[in-house]
Amino acid sequence: MSHKHRKRTAPPVVLLTSKKNRFFCAPTPIFLFALCVMGGVSFYLVPSKTEPVLRHSVNAPTFHQPVARQFELVKYSRKANTIRELLAMTPEQLRQVDIAEMNLVCARGLPGTEGLDIDKCLAKLDEWAAKVKFETDRHLYRVTDPRYADHYRRSESYYRAEMLLQVLQEDCGVKYNPERIYDIDFTNSKDLFIHGMIDDPNGGTCASMPVLYVAVGRRLGYPLFLSHTKGHLFARWDDGKERFNIEGAGKGFTSYPDAHYHNWPFPLTEAEKNGGYFLTTKTPAQDFAGFLATRAHCLHDIGRENEADMTYLNAHVLDPQNPFYFRWSVQIALTQQQRYHQQRIVNQLERRPIDLYEHVPTHLRPQSTFPGIRPIQPIQPPNPNPPLPGSQMDMPDFFP
Repeated sequence: MSHKHRKRTAPPVVLLTSKKNRFFCAPTPIFLFALCVMGGVSFYLVPSKTEPVLRHSVNAPTFHQPVARQFELVKYSRKANTIRELLAMTPEQLRQVDIAEMNLVCARGLPGTEGLDIDKCLAKLDEWAAKVKFETDRHLYRVTDPRYADHYRRSESYYRAEMLLQVLQEDCGVKYNPERIYDIDFTNSKDLFIHGMIDDPNGGTCASMPVLYVAVGRRLGYPLFLSHTKGHLFARWDDGKERFNIEGAGKGFTSYPDAHYHNWPFPLTEAEKNGGYFLTTKTPAQDFAGFLATRAHCLHDIGRENEADMTYLNAHVLDPQNPFYFRWSVQIALTQQQRYHQQRIVNQLERRPIDLYEHVPTHLRPQSTFPGIRPIQPIQPPNPNPPLPGSQMDMPDFFP
């Protein structure tokens, strides 16, 4: 039979044998087509390797996947340029002021603020907030991932707070000034206000680091506030449902209960524990008063006592519950009064001639008077506590 009339048949399946005596069928066109169809179906059914798939063992706990809370970036606008403008605001108006702006305005005119650009600092905080949001959203899976869930207390709020501090410290360079750990010094404003950590290698302290955390956190929409104990300031997450303290004045992130601050860094008395002032969530007016007190610390240490006294009094008017603001003002007044009396005695001794008959009875003294004796005119000391005409003290010309 010629090849033209030969009946066409499918090529036979040839069994191939490997060296290990395992055989398989040689692929045919129909077999290859079937493989292509099965591969296409599996492409849509099998998840991609780039998508994380959490697989739990039989004994592993199952975590409910919560709906991620929506936090949008907040853009603040400038409200004040001077302390006078802030003092003229009502408590409701102070609530609309960016806490970072309030802090930086209180730092103006102090040593270490030469060339301070408040707008530039605020823009940098906006940039850092966007960076924190990107990193937080990128690792949000850790809230329910069994490898990390216990570390974050299975709380999205706790996770966001820790990521906030982690990004600011590791990526943005926020740090504690190591020189201030054992050497307390209030003469440099960079240690006391947030500009010392914004594009500056100086670093901050517990007076400024919590303020920066709250400032960036509020730009992310987080319910962050300031709280304090005796001699220490820290941040707090408080949304009405979940509340925890944020300790970041150092390296890393820690959350202590309120009882920890009853004895650290200074012990609280029973009256202070039950007084309703320490360990409470501070209002914007109390934040402003705290910044003014920090400014007064710096003014006092650099020798500008009159300004420090006036600033303490304004802080007391804003936050009369604070037991220290008025006390510090009185201490300055007493120091000035003591210094005045000491100087007055010195002036009298310098202007008074030597009396040879000081211990001689009057009737035995000579009748002649000593030449050169002049009456001593009393020196009127300045009033350390001028009257309060209104809700705030009148600011002298030197107050910015």
